[in-house]
Amino acid sequence: MGVKPWKSRHELAVTLATERHLNADSIAVIEQHLQETNYFQLVNGIENLLLAHPETHPKQFTTETFDDFLRIYKFDVRLKDEIFNLIEHFEGRLKTAIAYNFSKNHCQYLNATMQYTNKSNYYNVGLNNQYPFRERGSQYYSICQNFDNFNLFTNHFIEKLIRNNDFIDTRFYRDVNYSNPNGVAYYNRDRHVAIPFWVAIETVDFGTLLRIMHYLKSNDARDVLADFGLGNDDNYKFLSALDVIRSLRNECAHGSLILRFKTPKYIKLNANLVHDLELKPDQYGSSGNNYPAIIHLADALKVLGSFQSLKSLRPIFKALIYQNNKYFNSTNYDLNDRILKRMGIDSYKELKAICV
Repeated sequence: MGVKPWKSRHELAVTLATERHLNADSIAVIEQHLQETNYFQLVNGIENLLLAHPETHPKQFTTETFDDFLRIYKFDVRLKDEIFNLIEHFEGRLKTAIAYNFSKNHCQYLNATMQYTNKSNYYNVGLNNQYPFRERGSQYYSICQNFDNFNLFTNHFIEKLIRNNDFIDTRFYRDVNYSNPNGVAYYNRDRHVAIPFWVAIETVDFGTLLRIMHYLKSNDARDVLADFGLGNDDNYKFLSALDVIRSLRNECAHGSLILRFKTPKYIKLNANLVHDLELKPDQYGSSGNNYPAIIHLADALKVLGSFQSLKSLRPIFKALIYQNNKYFNSTNYDLNDRILKRMGIDSYKELKAICV
């Protein structure tokens, strides 16, 4: 097809309305929305849902309207925002579980406050030749290769923690009786300062949480898993779930259309996770690849929903289904069915069963 040349908003609006026969109140209305929203997001990312024959050229509309595009786009934004809220809630639970259980096992006493920065309290997965997905180019390669360089273990960790987070007042975390033991990070300006794990963990991103989970020793991992209703043998399954949730989180944070979501091909899935949640990956394993990969939005929500209630998504989906039934006018195809298929699910009934 080739690279499309730049066009002004007016030219894009004229093309949609006149050449592609998209019904709109006016070209000016289309221009106004293109000033607020990227064309790729509002039109390119949605148009295949609204073309009677997406595979044919030129791509022209029949009874479809610009309002149909706006309705789907606004739904996508609302859905994306709520999914992000749910992931943030899950992320908070994960931070709490890690900080509480690790501190219980390693940081109970004053001089043990900073033991969460002591790499001897963690498991170097790079030494385990059987660790999954550790090959070059695989999703855990960097995690296995860079244990010693993990930011919690660096001498500058506490310096950056205090410098970059104004809510951490060193006067509050200073105790003249504190003396840092060997192997932990310390504050160069005042050796009597120690920041508890449950404070420090609030500043880390999801990727850091994921690495912590990989590096936890078995007893610590067991206690965290228990907080999520999982058993001792579910560690790899949980790590795989975190890969999915992190990918979904990134998609929400970067403003992409969430209806188009699918996990990247390089992220392989734990077989137990696929089996237990009855996921439907595009790739089940082939020659040289024995692991499933690539799931779409509905399955990603199943993964998130195994740890977090998704009830708040129900009214969002319900509103879209109702509005499309009321306002969308086409006898060529069922728009709601297309949206569900793009999400990787067969029926609205199945979708409602996920959102509990």
